[in-house]
This record gives sequence, C-alpha cells and structure tokens, in this order.
Amino acid sequence: MPGSRIGPGAQPQSAPEGDPEMTWANQYCGAVVGLLETMAGMPRVDPTSPQSAASTASEMLGTLVGGLDRTLLNLNGLPVSPAPGGDEAKRAAVDSYTGIRERVVEAKRQLDSSGPGTRQGQEAISSAGNALDEIANADLLSGLSSAPRLLDASRRAPTCSSLTEEGTSPSLATPAPPTA
Repeated sequence: MPGSRIGPGAQPQSAPEGDPEMTWANQYCGAVVGLLETMAGMPRVDPTSPQSAASTASEMLGTLVGGLDRTLLNLNGLPVSPAPGGDEAKRAAVDSYTGIRERVVEAKRQLDSSGPGTRQGQEAISSAGNALDEIANADLLSGLSSAPRLLDASRRAPTCSSLTEEGTSPSLATPAPPTA
C-alpha cells in the first residue's frame, strides 16, 4: 500500500485511554488495518496455465471480499464520532469500500462463470485488478481531512501511524515467467 507498512500479522494497537478523539481515530484506522493485512497475505496469481491463473485469481478475489467484509463490519461498528466530521468520514469510507466490494464480487462471479483463458475471464481479472489498485492507491486517512480534530488525533493514534509508513502494493498482475 502506498504510505503503509502493514504486513501479515499486523494488529491494531490500543490508544491511550482518556482521549476519545484519538481512541475513535485509532478504531477507524484499525478497521482499515485488517483489510491491508488481508491484501498483504493474499495468494498470488499463478500464471503457469490458464486454469491455474483463473483458479488462483478467484481465490485471491474471494480473500479480498472477506477482507472487505471485515473492514465494513468494523467501520459500521464504530461508535458515534466524538468530533464533527467523523461520522461523515466513516460513511464515505463505508460507501467507498462497499462499491469496491461490489465490483470485486462481480469480477469473481464473472471469472468463475467464464472458462479459463477466455476473454471474459481476462476482463474479470482486469476489473478486479482495477478495484485492487483503487484500494492500494487510496489515501486511507483522507476522509479525516474534513474532521480536523480527528485528523490531528490520527497523527497521535498508534494504529494510524502504521497506515502512513512506506510499504508495497499487492497486485493482480501475474509475475513474469522465469527466464532461463
């Protein structure tokens, strides 16, 4: 993820008690950390044959849907924001991730119903790749920019700090075959 160093095994960190804005921002970021962890641990597309590429791409998309489901569950489980703009930021994030989830589910359905190596299967992989890129290139804290107190709190929240450090992006691109 650009601006993220989340990898497998990452866990949301607790915010110090007594600061409701930092606690809320930390929980908001924690909802996203799970998705980034899912993405970092997703299976890679196996390009050795059309059948294996389709099968592993479908598995990857199923894993991504599960990560999006958990993220949406966690975002929807956030308490009412203690600062103006937080509930709007949460609603925008839920809307965005819901749209991405719908596109990934449709791409998986299209991939699973088309034959390996078909034009429809390749289009499904391309559509899913676009959704994956959308997540990978998202500024995960941008929604908090309209909530200055929460944006400031996110700078102090331990889980949010893990979202702003450099890392790598997952991709549906198939790796180049080894050369002799």
